[in-house]
Parts: sequence; C-alpha cells; structure tokens
Amino acid sequence: MTRIILKILTIILLCMFNQIFAQEIWRESFVVAEKGIWGIGDGNINSDFSGITTWTLQYSESELNLSDPGDYAKTVSTSGGRFEVCDIDGEVIWRSEWIDISGFDKVDVELTASETGSGANTETKYLKAFYRLDEGEETPFSENSENAGNWGSAIVSAKGLAGDSLQIVCFLSNHYAADKVILDEVIVTAEEKYYPPAETGELLLSEILFNPFPGGEDYVEIYNNSEREIPIGKLFLASRNKNLQLEPIYNLSGRIYLMPPKSFVAITKDTSGVFPFFQIKCSECFQQVARIPSYNNDDDYVVLLNENLEILDELYYTEKMHTPFLADVEGVSLERVSFTQPTNTTGNWHSASSDAGYGTPGYENSQAGRELTGKPKIIFEPEAFSPNHDGYNDEFFIRYELSKPGYAANITVFDAAGRFVQHLAKNEILGTSGEFVWNGEDETGSRQPLGVYVVLMEIFNADGEIHRFKKGVVLTDILE
Repeated sequence: MTRIILKILTIILLCMFNQIFAQEIWRESFVVAEKGIWGIGDGNINSDFSGITTWTLQYSESELNLSDPGDYAKTVSTSGGRFEVCDIDGEVIWRSEWIDISGFDKVDVELTASETGSGANTETKYLKAFYRLDEGEETPFSENSENAGNWGSAIVSAKGLAGDSLQIVCFLSNHYAADKVILDEVIVTAEEKYYPPAETGELLLSEILFNPFPGGEDYVEIYNNSEREIPIGKLFLASRNKNLQLEPIYNLSGRIYLMPPKSFVAITKDTSGVFPFFQIKCSECFQQVARIPSYNNDDDYVVLLNENLEILDELYYTEKMHTPFLADVEGVSLERVSFTQPTNTTGNWHSASSDAGYGTPGYENSQAGRELTGKPKIIFEPEAFSPNHDGYNDEFFIRYELSKPGYAANITVFDAAGRFVQHLAKNEILGTSGEFVWNGEDETGSRQPLGVYVVLMEIFNADGEIHRFKKGVVLTDILE
C-alpha cells in the first residue's frame, strides 16, 4: 500500500513539475484582420499580407474561384481574430514561419479547427493539419489531423516533438458560400532544456562600440569560446557605478536562444542603429534586446554575467585604447586581439581596421591575433592583370598578414615615368590581415593605358616601426 501511495505522489509531483516548467514559445491568434486573399467582383484576386511575418499563404490563382468579396481566405475580427475560408472553390495552404525549438524538450502544438454551415462534402470542405521538423517531410498531427465535412470544432494537437526548428502547415478548403472553415489559436508550448550555467572562460567579450555615430547605437559582441551551446537569454550585461558596484544589469533575452560553439553574437538595443554604419556579414548574428547599459565615451566597464549573476568576463576600457592614428574615434569599435590572453592585458584591444569598416559586429574581428612571427607578410598578385571584366585577372591585389595589430598603411600607384596615379590607402588602419585592390583606374575613375605600373606600400605603427614594399605590375589587354 505504501508503495502505491508513493507511486501516486511521484506521478502527481511529476505532473506539477511539467506544468510549472512548460511555457508558451509561439502563438498565432490572428488579431490583425483583413490579411489574406479575397475576390473583388471582376474575377481577380485581391491580397494583403503587409506586416505579416509569422505566417504565409500558398495558393494558385488559376485553381481558385473568388468571384466577389464574400469569397475569401483571410483573417477576420470575429471572436477576437481568426483565419477563415469561405467559398474559394479550391485549396489554400497556411504555413507558419520556422519556429526555433532548439532550446526545448517535449514540444507540444495545438490549434483549433472548426466549421460552420451545413455543407458535408468531405472532398470540398476540410482542414488538414501537419507539422515539419528541421525542414523534413510533412507529418500529420497525432490528434484530429484531418477534419472534413460537418465536424463542428476540434482541438488538433501533436505532443512530444523534438528538433531544432518547427513549421506548422494547414491545408484548407471550402466550396460553400454559406459555410466557413476556421483556423484559430495556433499555440506551441514546450519544456525548456536544462543547460548548466555558463562558466568563466566559456564566454568572452570580443568587441565593443561605445561611441557610435549620431543616430547609431552601442553594441557589445560576445564570443562563445566553449565547445557547447549556451543559452544567451540567461546572460546579463552590466556596467559599474562610481562605487564600482554592478549597475545597471540587463538581461539579454531576444530572438536568438542558443549560442553555438565558437560563434559570435552582437548585442544591441536597435539593429537599425548598427546595420547602416557597418559591413554586416551575418545579420542573424545579432541579438536585439530591450536595453543594454549606456557605455561612456571616455571610459567604462563592460561586465558579462551568467544566470547566477556570476562574472564571466569583464573589460575596463578607455578611449585612449584606440590607435593614435585616428583623428576621430566616433563610430570606431574596439576589438579583442586574442582570446588566449586575459581580457585586460595591455595591447589586447585595438581599433577595428578601416578596410573592415571600423567594426566587425557578429563575425571575426579584423584585429584577431593569428600568432604570426617575423616581419609583415605582403603578397602582390598577379604579375599582370587585365581589367576587361572577362573574369580572369581583372584586378590587382595587395594582401597582407601582420604579426600584431596597430599598423597603418599608405599605398600609392605610379606609372612607369613616376607620375602619380592613385592612392589605394592613405593612413588606413590595418587589421591583422586583409587586402587592397587596384582596378586599373586613377583617382578620377579613368582607366589607365596599357603598360607597367609601380605600387609602393608603407606600413608603420606608433612604436616607430616602418616597413616599405615595392612591386611592379603590368596592365595588359584592351580596355573597353
């Protein structure tokens, strides 16, 4: 008897645990009305999907017959909002966006499928529900997947799903003018996976923009230095007040749930204050959050915390950490040089390079240390080039690899008689690697005649180191 009681108590506790930790992760309630397709009285189909980002509607105009405004497949305001199909004489396919479920276990999906009217033809009046996992095949819901004829109302559900991404797909049809087929309240719930709190050394500060252009926003870049996925929504960014207390502290919850190993994520409160000012190579590598600390232009602390508010990494920066070759550091980020050296090691932060656009949010830093040895390595290629747009040797490249950050460059092109042609770089801040390109034109954009040209490159740093390189190149072929 005691064993039976204990077993019952265990089941009750497990049910309570599941209820507590199950959470809604996606919902579509169709609260915005008049989105979809409908007839306009002349046999053509009108449509409006403006502002709709969470679902799409797939249909073939040649297979539908929407003769008047009463024929439609669209959202309506009835019952607080729902998606209805009325007298379309064909089929539409409603698809949700791809929903990120990678951070969850036991994903459940539920929706309401209902109908009104007296039409009972199961071939022309139906709602059939399917789901897709990780771009796989469409799989019927486990409960009430197919609803046809006069079914009234049904709760359609699928439980215990697992994967990285989920899409919900519904096929809807109704050939009756007095009937409606209705899709409503599409809800996804799940239990959150357990991830151990991030530990010191697993997540590192990688880059910070603390003095943006007018109209721009600060950003902080984080690098996952570990071999595991880490939930970014459980992290916090902070600063320190004049008493060196952590203040304010802001959570990093947003669209991205997990940071993959060896990946970068840039944190900002508004991507529209970052994207126009930088070369964005990975727009998906941004986490837009409600707030981040407002970091001072002269000096401040950037503190990264885990869910237990334990410090994972901390940087004290000053504006003087920027290269002295910059007359103005507005809109220039500070980048970390090495992830193997302690964060606050002298020389471990440097201005982003000019050829990288003075910032690399969301991807590898232009000043990333490559632990090269010896003198700077400069490669000029090819020996001859022909800028005739035939896809073969159309440009002349100057590629560089440097043993450390802090260099600037001047690159000048002369013709065989020593006459100036163009500056390819003028006190440009270099990264630890990169390239410059000459397309055979002078500073006015005029193509130069065939012949031999000389390229002079000078790189220098604030320590007084100067390196000079010289290379001849032949401009060949006929320029059109």
